[in-house]
Amino acid sequence: MSSSVPPPVGPGDAPIGPSGTRDPQARGVLKWGLLGCAVLSVVAIVGMVLFLRKAPQIVETLLGATEAQVVAAIEPEVPAADREAFRTEYAAFVATARSGKAKPDAIQGLQTRIVEALKDGRVNGEELRGLTDHLRSMPKP
Repeated sequence: MSSSVPPPVGPGDAPIGPSGTRDPQARGVLKWGLLGCAVLSVVAIVGMVLFLRKAPQIVETLLGATEAQVVAAIEPEVPAADREAFRTEYAAFVATARSGKAKPDAIQGLQTRIVEALKDGRVNGEELRGLTDHLRSMPKP
């Protein structure tokens, strides 16, 4: 008993031409498709490598901007010693982040505290000391 179902057609199984050869155009499409995917993969890998090389600089820039916001919002009556302690601890935190040793949950916790302190546009002495203590509690490189 023979089956009337034709065999499955796969890539490169183009119809056979009059001379008994397969259609070369069917293989060309597959070849260019694979070549295009390979080129896109190389471009994606190069892009990721370049991003990872620049990521520490990007993180450092963003963290520097955050520090500048906090420092600019510190109320005038906050003692200079508290300001300097914050700057010192924040610099250590930036070094930890640059080295890749800062944990994401620690960064997020600090970010939450900074947003909370900046909510009213001012940072008083108590808020600054709280931020400084939080920075001291974070792991160092």
